[in-house]
Amino acid sequence: MINKYSLCFQPDETTIDVVKQMKLKLAEAIGWYNSKNALAHITIVEFKSDSTGINKMAALVEQLCATYQPVKVTLDHFGQYPNGAFFLGVDPFSKPILQDYAKNIQARITVPNSYKNSEPHLSIARKLNTEKLSIAQSTFDQPAISFICEQVALRQFNPERGQYDIISIFPFLNLPSSEPEQLSLF
Repeated sequence: MINKYSLCFQPDETTIDVVKQMKLKLAEAIGWYNSKNALAHITIVEFKSDSTGINKMAALVEQLCATYQPVKVTLDHFGQYPNGAFFLGVDPFSKPILQDYAKNIQARITVPNSYKNSEPHLSIARKLNTEKLSIAQSTFDQPAISFICEQVALRQFNPERGQYDIISIFPFLNLPSSEPEQLSLF
């Protein structure tokens, strides 16, 4: 059976709770919106796979994440995309690190029609119209939310809830890579 999955950088529980409170505050201002009930995360890639493919992929991602070093991430600004997404933006110091980690994972995910995110951000809301985006911008003060990013979560879409459920966590262990390094003769 083919299921929908995503890999994401998973914040700590404190950050998840802070973002949950922000989403509730926004709902008070604008009513229901897309992503209101989604657990805080920074998407790396979304894809479809069967159970054999997901098991192989999970083993590769686990091995790769074990070589990653935990990184301090600060969500220091709000932003929006033309599609109506309202998000917390990643600071300029941790952004290139997360981009590098994500690119390495995305290179291992050889699934057709996958969605690969190249701009790390934490969505607060999706598909807002112009008026609701304006309200969202004015609802919050300048953010300064920091956490140590130390894991990637594998999530499976749950059609009954309309949300993703975490099915595996891959910790950053800062281990040496087991892949041979490329050598140059010149």
